[in-house]
Amino acid sequence: MSESVLMVSKVDSFMVNAIKYKLEAEGFLCTFSSTESPYIKNSIDEKRIIILYMDESILERPDLLIYLKDKCNDDEKKLILIGSPADFAVVNEYISDNFLAGKLERPIDMSVLIALLRGVQTTAQEDSDKKSVLIVDDDTNYLRTVRDWLKDKYKVYMANSGIQALTWLAKNHADLVLLDYMMPVASGLEILEMIRSEEFSRDIPVIFLTGKSDKESVKTVMKLNPQGYLLKSISKEVLRNELDKFFNGEM
Repeated sequence: MSESVLMVSKVDSFMVNAIKYKLEAEGFLCTFSSTESPYIKNSIDEKRIIILYMDESILERPDLLIYLKDKCNDDEKKLILIGSPADFAVVNEYISDNFLAGKLERPIDMSVLIALLRGVQTTAQEDSDKKSVLIVDDDTNYLRTVRDWLKDKYKVYMANSGIQALTWLAKNHADLVLLDYMMPVASGLEILEMIRSEEFSRDIPVIFLTGKSDKESVKTVMKLNPQGYLLKSISKEVLRNELDKFFNGEM
């Protein structure tokens, strides 16, 4: 099955067209959208793989970079950058390498790009069998740490607030939500109540993440009837083992 790829650049240049032509010769369906197009976000929404061919004009569109980062996290978009080390440094202020499918310096080796795209296709096929886990926590460093711990075994998504989590769940499926119990603005209790109140999310299992292990804190957590609770201080190995037990019906 042919994979559809979106090429994004400020202008439809000779090099951009050359890349499109070679990808189409390899069986990819390749379309173009300018970063200046008022419909650029619609074009991104319609494609799974985005190739961003960069120049210094990317500095003019920080909003686009933020949008691409959110799409990679929320909607499983695969982003490949083509540019210079200076371009990569600019983008890295908005999009960390964790969100990228790859980076290629100009002038690019087309065989490397094609191999990268084939790898993205293979990964997509493998990911279709993985369980989906949404982590909800206001601590972005903790979110990224847990994502890195789990991403080889699960499809992992991140939300840093209850509203962001609900917005994501309204459009996507999760097999499990890992929810921080101590959240600002809306507590873990309030977020769980919101999840349970919506038809699209009420049956999704929720496990609390808590930083407190004293008896009273644990009793309070369990009164909310989640599927369980885990201490945020646990190690990578323990967390992975606990999720294995949950998905095997042992929790």
